[in-house]
Amino acid sequence: MEYVNLAGMSPDGVDEILDKRLVGECNIEEVRDLAAVAHKCLQKFQRKRPSIGEVSQAILKIKQRCLAKEDTMSIEVSRVLTRIEDQQVELSRMASIKGVE
Repeated sequence: MEYVNLAGMSPDGVDEILDKRLVGECNIEEVRDLAAVAHKCLQKFQRKRPSIGEVSQAILKIKQRCLAKEDTMSIEVSRVLTRIEDQQVELSRMASIKGVE
């Protein structure tokens, strides 16, 4: 397994443990966020470690941000497709008007 250091992108050193095969295959920010949660769980002193509830909440927030991004992207794609369809209709209408002249 080869690791990658995405220089200067992670002050907590999380990037130093990332498998370079992940780059381009997933959202690195989400991986970073999950790794940061895992890192907190590895604290030497128990009182510094998050509870399972806190871990669950952190993971849920990451998942919700991911879903929100997907929703936003799908809305944007839908808008672009609608605009393309509208332009195709307009071009067809213009072509038919020119054909009548």
